Amino acid sequence: MKFFESQIFEYPYVIITILVAIVLLMGLVGLYFTVKSVRTAKGTAEKSFCGTGRIENDFEKAGALRKNRSLVYISISLDNMKRLYSEAKATRMYEYIKKILFNHLCLNTDGEISIYGNGSFVAFNNLEADELSKRIDKCFGEINEVFVNHGAVNVVRINFGYYITTSTEVNFKTALLRAKQACSIAEDKNILSCRWDNLNGKAFERKIKIENNIQNEIDNNKFFLEYQPILDAATNKIIGAEVLSRLNSATEGVLTPYHFLSAVNNVGLNGKFDYYIFEKNCKWISGDKENRTKYVYTINFSRSTLCDSGLAENIINIVEKYAVDYSCIAVEILEDKSLTDDEKSVMVANLTRLKEKGILILLDDFGKGYTSFGDLAEFDISIVKIDKTITQNSVTESGFLILKNIIRTAHDLGFKTLCEGIETEEHKKTVVEAGCDMLQGYYFYRPMPVTQLETLFEKQ
Repeated sequence: MKFFESQIFEYPYVIITILVAIVLLMGLVGLYFTVKSVRTAKGTAEKSFCGTGRIENDFEKAGALRKNRSLVYISISLDNMKRLYSEAKATRMYEYIKKILFNHLCLNTDGEISIYGNGSFVAFNNLEADELSKRIDKCFGEINEVFVNHGAVNVVRINFGYYITTSTEVNFKTALLRAKQACSIAEDKNILSCRWDNLNGKAFERKIKIENNIQNEIDNNKFFLEYQPILDAATNKIIGAEVLSRLNSATEGVLTPYHFLSAVNNVGLNGKFDYYIFEKNCKWISGDKENRTKYVYTINFSRSTLCDSGLAENIINIVEKYAVDYSCIAVEILEDKSLTDDEKSVMVANLTRLKEKGILILLDDFGKGYTSFGDLAEFDISIVKIDKTITQNSVTESGFLILKNIIRTAHDLGFKTLCEGIETEEHKKTVVEAGCDMLQGYYFYRPMPVTQLETLFEKQ
């Protein structure tokens, strides 16, 4: 024994080698259990992320047993995040959302979820309508916290559409189509989620029909104009009107923008439509310049059109074609999308050029959607048009302070203010007290045909 020990200690490198081997072995054992633990956790978290084929198979099996079946279609658009931030940040956001969807739509529901196409998911579970609706709300609440933490509020769009059935006659493809339709309806209505039923199914079919025909409706001049007067707050006299479009469809009757603007957007006709309506208004003004140019007419333009590098010249060419005074034209900036820095620079240049010509620039729906105080600093505007929700909430103490501060900020920056959505005497008194310059709403006038507007002009 002594001989053995002496032999070992005569060669200390042997001891070091043995110790290193032991440490490495212990490390490998630890790494093995760590990896196994991570894989187990990952497997638990993603065990129900599967192919759509598996969901289809399980959906059909549950149908044969007459079990309750809920199919959810989730649409997520990260395009704005990619444009405004980076591809990497959008990818991280996608992974956060993916985990949250699994936790709320699959855990404790015998559910499954599948990635479906680019940025969409399909989830299958056995939840009843009330419970599913609650889970969707909680799911979005957690997702929204992630949005807030990453500065992505109003940047990422997410909508849920779902279809629930116990019928053995409804197959997976039909259920998925209906869930997709419900999701599309939620997008159009700007709501979080929608459940498919026969009524909104028919509404969806009508929407598709309008989309399929919308270009022909423009080409065949099937739109006409109505006007909603704008009043001076100090004198209560009409000083102008907002131009509103209506579609006289041969199959659907007269439609308001609520029914056709989403179709215009979905088929990529924003620019064509905006220029078309603008030219119709200029043509109408040119029919009686002496009387009609005494007033200002505001026309809505989507931000995507305003980012067109040729917008300013197109507008100027239309105005000069009909020899209309620039001073009676106003362009309203809609709050329909966020902008990249490049898009914003093009839009700023366009607005500056138009304002140099004497065209008024309105920031529409201030306080809603993508409009913000940043827009007041970045865009060379003339009038801040305050959203009706702020107008109507001004009858409360806190709402009045919010409105008053918006108006004061606008005035400090040299802008006039217009409050829309005035529907009661109380609304009117409150906004006037807050210092608003111009008024618009059903309390004074509803949208009207041009003949009625001209009658008002004559009386005034």
